[in-house]
Amino acid sequence: MEKEYLEVNFINDDELVKDKYLWKYLDLHKFLYFLFKKSLYLTRLDKFEDRREGISSNQLLLKHFKRRVDNHPTFDTIRQFMEVDTLGLEMNQNEDKLRIIQRFNFASCWVVGENLSESAAMWNLYSNPNSVAIKIKYSDFKENFLLEKIESGVFQKEIICSPVKYLDFQSERKLSEQDGNLTDTTFIKDSSFGHEKEFRIVMKENERQIKSIEHNAGISRKHIENLYNFTYDYAGIPIPLNNFENYNFEIIHHPKSDQWAKHNIGQILNKFEINFKVSDSNLELK
Repeated sequence: MEKEYLEVNFINDDELVKDKYLWKYLDLHKFLYFLFKKSLYLTRLDKFEDRREGISSNQLLLKHFKRRVDNHPTFDTIRQFMEVDTLGLEMNQNEDKLRIIQRFNFASCWVVGENLSESAAMWNLYSNPNSVAIKIKYSDFKENFLLEKIESGVFQKEIICSPVKYLDFQSERKLSEQDGNLTDTTFIKDSSFGHEKEFRIVMKENERQIKSIEHNAGISRKHIENLYNFTYDYAGIPIPLNNFENYNFEIIHHPKSDQWAKHNIGQILNKFEINFKVSDSNLELK
């Protein structure tokens, strides 16, 4: 059977191709996964901290409208005795749509920056002392990633790469202005996350019905659950970088890294014959 490969598209990146860099801040375990597997790991959106991952402007506007209706003076008397909850059907449909988006989209998240623009906030959020960041010039990453032949899985549909657009989720006016102009909600985030300057690699799966787990009296529950999670409820998807050595990744030590930790990372790179440039942080932190 002939292999099928996923289509990869880069969008909304005119400003990035000039001289921007992609940064990723990693703890040691994730860094080792990156090196040993030579893969990017994409996490399912419903595993992220933000419960509004993938939400659309229409869904947000409906929430604002519901809030106004629930608090309308018409219901003042009723509110003395019970909580007012309107638009139940519409809100349930909203939640179902969002659940589907989050279940069938997977993302690897990077920070857009300059060559030397480390972020102390990102170091603190996503790594720890003796960990690292990796960076690569955006144009180099795009060129190499487009050359990858990424095999299509049974359910996988396409890969889209784009910077995230930040919107003020509390402003109905701004949300209304965006209505219809945003075709892919996996690249929308609330402006409160704007400091992350995020770029995403998103893999999309075909939407489908996920069967429920079925236990069997003759097979241990643990075994069935492990098999079910592997087959149906996986939290992420790896994308192998077949041309891993061609990417000009640079490794940056955490600003609080000890000398022995830097030495260990150098030993690992040498052992696996990985020739990425390694640099110390430009930050000076206590």
